[in-house]
Amino acid sequence: MDRILRDRDVMNLLDQLELFALKLGAEQKDYWLYIYNTMKSGMLLTKQLEKHVQYKLENLGRYER
Repeated sequence: MDRILRDRDVMNLLDQLELFALKLGAEQKDYWLYIYNTMKSGMLLTKQLEKHVQYKLENLGRYER
């Protein structure tokens, strides 16, 4: 249960950072691709977080299963 709450907190934080990055002029698709690659390479993605980021990338046309 604690892991689910932490994943949800991280997802909310990533969404807030996305808004900040967009205000600075970043591209939404580039932001999520960077997050995915960085977290994947650092082995920081739980299954739940990976689903969340993949969902974002799929909707932006940047990820295919």
